[in-house]
Amino acid sequence: MAIEFEFDTFFNALDRTKEQVLESAFIGVHDATDVLLATSRDEAPLKKGTLRTTSGKNVEVDGNTVTGEVYFSAVEEGRSGRVNYAVIVHEMGEYKNPTTPGTRPKFLERPLKRDAKKYNGMIASAIRKGLR
Repeated sequence: MAIEFEFDTFFNALDRTKEQVLESAFIGVHDATDVLLATSRDEAPLKKGTLRTTSGKNVEVDGNTVTGEVYFSAVEEGRSGRVNYAVIVHEMGEYKNPTTPGTRPKFLERPLKRDAKKYNGMIASAIRKGLR
């Protein structure tokens, strides 16, 4: 006497669930990076507007990993060659005379750290919604 179990349906369901989690996580990371990008743009200096107009985001899935990136890339020619002054401005001490009230250094790092729980919640919520 033998007992047989056919697991193909079970494994197919697991594969679909994994796919749903990754798709939902992609949506959640996409939404979270949208919010981070908007918030950090508002805190970035606005003297010429270059910092804000050269910012962007990218979301990618690589295997089982979903990665979201927000960037500022204000590259200009300087005495020493090409320089991404977004990094320099981001890492400066407090601005003595900001060109626009509410702008500050660490314009990307501050909102990322301050709102990390919110971003994690957005991603978790998207995954829960995708698994319904």
